[in-house]
Amino acid sequence: MSPITSISESDLLDSSSTTTGLRQRKRQVVKSERITTSEPLWTEEDSDAEPPSIDDSAVSFESEVESLESAKAINESFFAFRLQYLIVHIAIMLADGMQGTHLYVLYEGYGYSVASLYCLGFVSGALTSPFIGPIVDRIGRRNSAIIYCLLEMMINLLEQYDVLAGLIISRVVGGITTNLLFSVFEAWLVTEHRKRGFSEDKLEVVMRDSTVTSNMSAILSGYIAHVLATNFGPVGPFEGAVASTFVALVLVTTKWQENYGSNDDNEQKSVGLYMREAFSTITSDSKILRIGVIQGLTDGTLQTFVFLWSPALRYFSTKITNGDTSIWGLDGHGEPAYGLIFGAFMTCGVVGGIAEPTVRSFISVLIKNSSEKVPETIVKEDKDPGHHDEGEKPVGVEFLAAAAYLVSSLLLATPILVDHNSHCSFSIALVAFLMYEVTIGLYMPCEGVIRTMYMPNDSICSLMTMLRVIINVIVAAGVFSTNFISFTSAFAAGSASMLIAFLLQLTLIEKSQW
Repeated sequence: MSPITSISESDLLDSSSTTTGLRQRKRQVVKSERITTSEPLWTEEDSDAEPPSIDDSAVSFESEVESLESAKAINESFFAFRLQYLIVHIAIMLADGMQGTHLYVLYEGYGYSVASLYCLGFVSGALTSPFIGPIVDRIGRRNSAIIYCLLEMMINLLEQYDVLAGLIISRVVGGITTNLLFSVFEAWLVTEHRKRGFSEDKLEVVMRDSTVTSNMSAILSGYIAHVLATNFGPVGPFEGAVASTFVALVLVTTKWQENYGSNDDNEQKSVGLYMREAFSTITSDSKILRIGVIQGLTDGTLQTFVFLWSPALRYFSTKITNGDTSIWGLDGHGEPAYGLIFGAFMTCGVVGGIAEPTVRSFISVLIKNSSEKVPETIVKEDKDPGHHDEGEKPVGVEFLAAAAYLVSSLLLATPILVDHNSHCSFSIALVAFLMYEVTIGLYMPCEGVIRTMYMPNDSICSLMTMLRVIINVIVAAGVFSTNFISFTSAFAAGSASMLIAFLLQLTLIEKSQW
């Protein structure tokens, strides 16, 4: 083997020399070859072939160096982009978590119906969902993120005053900002990621990181909210939310680039056109409609669970007749330790998010072992205008989502199936809720990947917000119904919703994956 071709990539990566140093090393190797080689590089037997050229080897060497440098530059660019997005994501999730942990306590202290005010936000979200996305795609995702931050700061200021009109306005506007929160930032991320030419597998990494950092932010926000509430009263967490949102506002304004719903920066579509195109895409593509229904059911169930777990655990804690406060999850007074439990929920979500790539890889291996016809990735070709020409869908994503939905359905049925008079009912329900949070961490990154695979870039925000009508209606109905039905009936509805999501998810899995 020639000394030139024996230089490996590890030699290049481990060297601290610059490109100039590498070229000097190449010249030294070439010089050494001329002096020390005992065999001619070309003989008469090879007369029909062209003699090897040292210049060709040098060009190949330089191409390899340039390729490695290019790959390094792309990785550094992606790392900076990933960090740029996640810092903003953490800031807005901290703010959302801080005000969310004490919203119930604040409204209860004001003497208003918590369920009615909470429900009002989702009614507002359902009514405004069809319009929010098209407006966002028209005015730009960065501008919309700025508007979100400004509206959130206004809401958290209004929440600090015991004025019913102000609270109603904050809930109505809160329904709008919730739609923005779960569409604008992801739409900006997906479009900007592809605009910069990063690979699709890196997009899945950012989606997973978003899930993990969301749960970590929730854990941290719970602690910060507790400290602020202790020092400044129930309004303290809302003051902290204003400050955190302001940080996100500054970062978005100074660091983010604008992107729009249209693939052509010079093309200007009206809001009405975006709405018509989004509605046409939903009605003409059954897969997108099914994705909307599936993720509406799962997110609606999650939002309802957020409202239900506290009264459910409080009920089961009353069944511990011997007053045993040593049971994990109970405080010294025999009441559920809500802060501790909330932190445990978020920790379980982090565990699920971190485990998602490993679990998905394991499922992919099982699928491939059962059928040699299943490739590493499935190439999806879209003939519809506005869709990507093709994309790679990792095998196992849809299987993992389906499995997580089924397990979630069984876990949410626990409060119904457990013996309510049992001394262990509290612990059994708590373990089931913790496991449900793990499954959330598993399926949420999968849902993000599935959205990016089936929804076109140019109208993804319009589609996401239009489909959020389903989520808002489910949550509004679920939360408002708690005024009239028992929590066990509400959990039964949530379990049924996850089972329906599981069955619909199975219909999305192509036959070639089985």
